[in-house]
Amino acid sequence: MPAKKDISLEQIYKMIFELQRDVALIKKCLIEEPDLRADFVEKMKDIDAEEAIIVDDFGKRYGLEHV
Repeated sequence: MPAKKDISLEQIYKMIFELQRDVALIKKCLIEEPDLRADFVEKMKDIDAEEAIIVDDFGKRYGLEHV
């Protein structure tokens, strides 16, 4: 990833677009494979919140509100 001062608006847009696509693919897999969903939820619990970007409504936004 480029240094913060070198990131253009176009690069940010591309990164967000790719992230949205990845989230859509993850959601599709989790819906189709319930066992993968449980595994995914357990792995997400191990993420250090201090190092992660906090999004207040992430669970609701990506269909994980029951987690």
